[in-house]
Amino acid sequence: MSDNKTFFYEAGSFPDLSYTELCCVLSCYGINKEDINRFSNKLFLIRKENFTDSIAKTVFDRLGGCVRYGVLLEDLDSFLDKYFQKEEKVVFGISILDHTKKEDYKFVKKLGRQIKDGFKENNVSSRFVLPMKNNLSLNAAQIDKNNILTKGFELTILRNNTQEIYGQTLKVQNIEEYAERDMDKPFTDVVMGTLPPKLARMMVNFTSRNKGILWDPFCGSGTIALEALLSGFDVLASDIDYKAVKGVKENISWLNRDGLIDGREYNAFQMDITKANKGLISKLKKTNIDAVVCEPFMGPPQKHPISEQLADELLSNVENLYKHLFTLLDDLLSKRGEMVVIIIPSYQTKSGFKTFSINKLITNRWKLRNSYYVRDRGLKWSRKNSIIQRNIYILERS
Repeated sequence: MSDNKTFFYEAGSFPDLSYTELCCVLSCYGINKEDINRFSNKLFLIRKENFTDSIAKTVFDRLGGCVRYGVLLEDLDSFLDKYFQKEEKVVFGISILDHTKKEDYKFVKKLGRQIKDGFKENNVSSRFVLPMKNNLSLNAAQIDKNNILTKGFELTILRNNTQEIYGQTLKVQNIEEYAERDMDKPFTDVVMGTLPPKLARMMVNFTSRNKGILWDPFCGSGTIALEALLSGFDVLASDIDYKAVKGVKENISWLNRDGLIDGREYNAFQMDITKANKGLISKLKKTNIDAVVCEPFMGPPQKHPISEQLADELLSNVENLYKHLFTLLDDLLSKRGEMVVIIIPSYQTKSGFKTFSINKLITNRWKLRNSYYVRDRGLKWSRKNSIIQRNIYILERS
């Protein structure tokens, strides 16, 4: 039993998004936000009765925003003693997660040498893998390339402002799979813009669901649809562009080449949300939609800050799409608890970022959930020097 275990999860580049996603996924297993200890900005601890090794791993595999998970060690000496008894060569590494200090690289090297001396004293062959220069944690590529988790261990040092505790990494995020779905799928329309698969996975998880029917009404090349199918949903994917609908079907077939989504149902179809015909609306009304997750067309990629006039035009287009969508959703979705996750862009102009308020779109039928997870801070995704910032909103049918 794992009743006495404390598991940790490490956030990626967007800690607030990672924390929110973890809260949403854990809710599917009866674990509340209050059960999660935000040990530091990027580190989340969970100690809960019946939170087993199997569930902890299943949760991690579901997450798009966490890069590492593991278990806290009650006693470092006892942990190392197990490996000092090994007969085969042991490969190990050490990572410091969060709250690093200038002198930590020397500390990691020193601790690694001490552990190697322990192996030598016990006549066990070992190899110590250091983080890359100027880094204090091993990246996923280093861990996988050196088979650290299969031939040995990664010792993690978790820190906040006042505490330092030790853990063992159990798994790291498979970045190659995300990269493959991003770069290698047969259809991508760069002009229409691309949603990062990790963000799409997080948005799917923000629904606090692990099954049901999910609809993306602006599916583009189908990034949200693919991540939803992999997460256990049946999927509706629609777009105004027939080429996109055809491409989504190609991408789903490509994704299922090894039977990854066998048993999942999907339907991709052409639909103009501003001129939805009665036949499509009738079919959607008869479909038990549990969640809507989408990013609208936000304009072509931009390399430099845009004019305020162009920003206003792009925002007006996005607002128009969403107003038609919410008019439709207010009619389609009738059960309390149904979820909608959307992106509203902010565009960088010479005088700063411009966007519009979510309150311009929703009626009192919708409850905004963002502040439940992160008070006084928005949920945002923005790459460095990006002209377009994504503002993410989680809505629940009230």
